[in-house]
Amino acid sequence: MEGPKIVSQLDENRVLDDFYWSQFGFEGELSMREKVLCVTIDDVSRVGVSSFQARHVCEALGISMALINYHFGGRNELLAEATVLAYENYVEFLWQATQNAKPEPKARLRAWLEENVYRNEQGRGWGSVLNYPTASLEVSTVVENVHRERMTDLSELNLARLMTLVGDVKKNRVSPANFTAGNIPRTELLKNVANASMAASIGWSILGLSVWKSGGHLPSGKTREIGILERQIVKNHIDRLIDQI
Repeated sequence: MEGPKIVSQLDENRVLDDFYWSQFGFEGELSMREKVLCVTIDDVSRVGVSSFQARHVCEALGISMALINYHFGGRNELLAEATVLAYENYVEFLWQATQNAKPEPKARLRAWLEENVYRNEQGRGWGSVLNYPTASLEVSTVVENVHRERMTDLSELNLARLMTLVGDVKKNRVSPANFTAGNIPRTELLKNVANASMAASIGWSILGLSVWKSGGHLPSGKTREIGILERQIVKNHIDRLIDQI
């Protein structure tokens, strides 16, 4: 695995077309506010929250900084709202991968786990605010004060889906899990303590792998032997998670 590399926030190869916006869950004509959120998510994915500069978003979109303050109130408020949208997209990407997988319990769970690793790696710059909130305390504080309810709903939705996938592997079935944010059968799901515990263990484990992969893990970043075996190691880890159910 290679260590972290310094990259520019401005992406000269970026094309702001319909396909680009669709990657952030938008279709049709976007407002400038929505475009700012999309470019912010993209930029932070590459350079992280601490290095992010709102003026580069303005440069990419051909707008003034005054519009950032008008729409969001400031840099931290922009980043906080982008955090919520980035996490919402992440949750839905995981579920979409599950829906696209072979309709078989282990295949669906594997798709969720593999997509988790992939999405964390693609959005690596968001790792600090999502997994280590004290590393970006000003932004995290706005998320906590303004967007806590939405973030909790999304987190519970993601966990409910994982619990369902784990339960399906145990019972060799495929459940629809037609849950929505803020509307999940919390009491019913938590009745099965063993299943909830297994899902939590798998969730913590895949998060650890995802963070390691997305962060480039500074101490081992130049360990050539790990880099060579990385793909097989990741596959073996996911195999073990599924086999323990």
